Amino acid sequence: MPVAGVQIQETPQATLSNEPFTQAQLEAIRSAIQNKYKDVATKSADGFFKYTVGRQGAIELGYDMSIINEMPEDLLRSFCGVGNPFGIEQIAAGSVVLDVGCGAGFDMIVAHSLVGETGRVCGIDMTAEMLDKAESNFSRLGITKCETQLVDSARIPYEDDTFDVVISNGVINLSAEKLELFKEIRRVLKPGGRLQFADMILNKPLPPGMSGNLDAWAQ
Repeated sequence: MPVAGVQIQETPQATLSNEPFTQAQLEAIRSAIQNKYKDVATKSADGFFKYTVGRQGAIELGYDMSIINEMPEDLLRSFCGVGNPFGIEQIAAGSVVLDVGCGAGFDMIVAHSLVGETGRVCGIDMTAEMLDKAESNFSRLGITKCETQLVDSARIPYEDDTFDVVISNGVINLSAEKLELFKEIRRVLKPGGRLQFADMILNKPLPPGMSGNLDAWAQ
């Protein structure tokens, strides 16, 4: 599974433990994430993150201004990406792309503009409100080649060797099952397929009391 490149934003972020979580812990982490991103979907990303979000965040990350200017304003208000996975390597026309943690559909719309009518873009997310907003955005823009699915675990609901490229933007760090998620990404990628993702990493020990904090996971 070639990794074409990784954009990293360093931060005192939620820790990745070698110890497995209990089912109750996994459910608590998922619930915290879903609650936060429900608010992002139904309100805006403002005030929820310690970095620039929304239209200005997309501009600072180097997204194509012609695409940004076509986005609905309420979609831009939900944008909370930490990098630009499309700046890593060009995605070819006709590609089949999966967005892991697609949110309200911003990166899926960008991917759709690249793969064209012969390509296909799929997205998975664990927040129903985000997917409702994504589907609404696709409809408003007349996009028919994007599909989304709701997930509640690291399991990706697609067959082996389905995708040419998997993208993700600030979402893998949210997973409490990172190893399983990477295994799943590898499984659904075609031989020679690529993972292009931007994310946040832990660059120093967490402050006392933050390790295992649900707010830290939901960042």
